[in-house]
Amino acid sequence: MVNIFKKISNTLSFRKLKKNYDYNFFVEDQNNKFKLLGFNRKQALEKLSIIKKKYDFLDRKMSTEHETLLSALSYKMDIPKIEILEIGTYDGANSFLLSLLFQNSNITTIDLPDDNEEFIKTYERQKDLDKFLKKRDEILSNVKNIKFVKTNSINLIKSKKKFDIIWIDGAHGYPTICIDIINSFNMLNEKGIALCDDVFLTKPINEDQVYRSIGAFQTLKTLEGEKLISLNLFYKRLDVLNNCDPLKRKFIALFTKT
Repeated sequence: MVNIFKKISNTLSFRKLKKNYDYNFFVEDQNNKFKLLGFNRKQALEKLSIIKKKYDFLDRKMSTEHETLLSALSYKMDIPKIEILEIGTYDGANSFLLSLLFQNSNITTIDLPDDNEEFIKTYERQKDLDKFLKKRDEILSNVKNIKFVKTNSINLIKSKKKFDIIWIDGAHGYPTICIDIINSFNMLNEKGIALCDDVFLTKPINEDQVYRSIGAFQTLKTLEGEKLISLNLFYKRLDVLNNCDPLKRKFIALFTKT
């Protein structure tokens, strides 16, 4: 009975949050967050729109503001050959997008080996693993400047290579996310930029090791507290369903070395 009342209460609360959600406020706030770093969000969105009209498989529900950030960043990176690291390849679509946004780049994308139990279980890949792998490999094989490495991201602790851009989107729970962030800090060039997906500012309901954790925020704030990084947070999504509830709201972190 208690659970039923709690469920009804949560539903009514969410409906109120949806009703009072000011979409325009959050869009303007996001625009200002971009401006603080010298990014042009409108310009970035226009570039993405052109790309997605040409490659319609990139126009999908999984798209978030991280793509807009990467698009904006593509106008700021004035380096002859940009070294990019992506932690968490998933289906290869984001790697493909990176290759279009940063055509003068070398992209290293890593994910767990295909036979890893955690890899198979996440995102329900076990339902049709062969189909998923075939689609991913087809996407990656069509791009010459992408190097795909199958390994646990924890092994990056041994890497001596430096990168200009790092996208962190592997497992989100502690200790993996903490290790990924520390490794990324060590691999980041002095003027490099790292971004981290799915950052919760408060401990999420049903916290787990893969999807939902406060581990990223705790790690980033600790580094910021020691004045090792400069940290900026952006809304991951702006639509009412994903952004109206402060307790479920997710962010994308962008950090640089200080």
